[in-house]
Amino acid sequence: MGLTIKQENFCNKYIETGNASEAYRFAYNCEKMKAETINVKSSELLSSGKITVRVNYLKKELKEKSDITKERVLEELKAIMESDIRNYLTFTGKTIRFKNFKDLTDKQAKAIEAIKKGKNGIELKLHGKNWSIDRICKMLGFDAVIKADITSNGETITQVIKWGDKEIEV
Repeated sequence: MGLTIKQENFCNKYIETGNASEAYRFAYNCEKMKAETINVKSSELLSSGKITVRVNYLKKELKEKSDITKERVLEELKAIMESDIRNYLTFTGKTIRFKNFKDLTDKQAKAIEAIKKGKNGIELKLHGKNWSIDRICKMLGFDAVIKADITSNGETITQVIKWGDKEIEV
């Protein structure tokens, strides 16, 4: 059995936004619904087998049409993560000078977010390292909780979280 028009609209909007509640509001009439109800209904819809299959198909189709790979994204993020202000400036002890832009490597240029004239002269802004490192960690699964089990013995509750290859008892 195929999807309804509303379900198809939900899937397409979810692919576009990555937000199930927003996709649900787009596809369905939610005027009289509370935000909590929309969250529950969108989560239920997203966990439906045929919706999951369709969303995965649309993601795969989008990925195949795009020439962007995880490796390419990681390469860009790595350039930002490895950026060093000393690659862009020379400091003589008294003066700071920008290095010639044409002497920058492609990798160094990728790390630049903006160059502009400010009130005190030329300003160079590099992309944020913290965000880049966080994104790399998420992409590579460094900070992902793999498994969380909760067991109960009478009044004692033990929670075991598997993080990478380590188990942590909480």
